[in-house]
Amino acid sequence: MSASFRSRVRALYFGHSESAARFQGVLLALDLLIIGFFIVSQFIDHLSWFWIVDAAIAAFLAIDLLARLFALGTLSRWLKYPITWIDLFILATLLFPALLANWGFLRILRLWAVVQSERFWNVLARGRFDDTYVEDLTKSIATLVTFIFLAAGATQALFLGQHPKLNNFVDAIYFVVTSLTTTGYGDITLDSALGRIFSVALMLTGISLFFSIAQKVFMPGQRIETCAGCGLDRHDTDARHCKGCGGKLSAPLHRGARKARGVRPKRATGG
Repeated sequence: MSASFRSRVRALYFGHSESAARFQGVLLALDLLIIGFFIVSQFIDHLSWFWIVDAAIAAFLAIDLLARLFALGTLSRWLKYPITWIDLFILATLLFPALLANWGFLRILRLWAVVQSERFWNVLARGRFDDTYVEDLTKSIATLVTFIFLAAGATQALFLGQHPKLNNFVDAIYFVVTSLTTTGYGDITLDSALGRIFSVALMLTGISLFFSIAQKVFMPGQRIETCAGCGLDRHDTDARHCKGCGGKLSAPLHRGARKARGVRPKRATGG
């Protein structure tokens, strides 16, 4: 009975049937609502009823974590997924807000984890964008947005009040974006040694992230296939040989044929 129930739970979480797609769609909708709440709550003062929402989110995360652990069967498999660690930390910030109040901004990591997860791409247009240019670009944008919120949270936690115009999360977001884009209006500056090192790191990281997204926006679409010879996993859609080492690739297979043959790419992350 236990094994049968475990297999049904596993099929709902990681399967590709109609019922699994509906179940994963509900979970994804809840994930996005939670992420939206985390984002909005950074910009407004905490209201008296926020503790009710926090408690509901904590209950959902606890149930989801335990269900995934039950479905996977072993603790080691459960812990290998990044979203497990992120959810455990978020759950800790919800259960112990006084102790981890300054680290609440790290909850935005759930945005990155959800977009990286197989569930997101299975549910989104029923896998239509899985392993495509759209997936690559979306992941890059999610990484940039996550980094901006993380950097703003770190700015608020480390440097709040060190400048007359740095008084809340909106000010921190403004400082981070002007630093990332190297605009540098100069109206908010961090004059301490740590602040200057932090600012330099922001600018260098911003150039890298924006350049990476620009590459994905303007480069032609590519197919994802790992070369057995050198490990390069991005190739022109019609390529038959790897640009890195010249090794032979499998013949290009359009998406309709892949679905007809039941070919599904292997993925490193889950959730």
